[in-house]
Amino acid sequence: MADNGQEPSLDTLLIFGLGNPGERYAETRHNAGFWFLDELARRSRVGLRIQKKTHAEIARVSLHGRECILARPTTSMNHSGRAVQAVSAYYRVTPAKMLIAYDELDLPPGTARLKFGGGHGGHNGLRAIFQSLGIGDF
Repeated sequence: MADNGQEPSLDTLLIFGLGNPGERYAETRHNAGFWFLDELARRSRVGLRIQKKTHAEIARVSLHGRECILARPTTSMNHSGRAVQAVSAYYRVTPAKMLIAYDELDLPPGTARLKFGGGHGGHNGLRAIFQSLGIGDF
């Protein structure tokens, strides 16, 4: 599904992959969110394109029949909230329709966990998102 400027539907899901841009961090575990997002884009056969006004690289895809916006912040991890807030406002997606993929040092590598709400657990990327959105229910 190309980003043809059409408005997303009410069921659109926004999937963010958190990480730090640049080669210095490319192979670090801190970029697990980027890796997840890159794999979704690869399997969907789409490329992410920079959208400067949202501080993110964006692709619109259909995953299992559901419209999704993939977003990869171009900001550092500590400023992820700026991109999350900008993308969610631009596409009019509420926090309840967001999935944030990030590294969780308390989990063994290769392990994924889904949760709704809760705290940021000291994760600077999540902390920035909480501050920008004013809510943690995503």
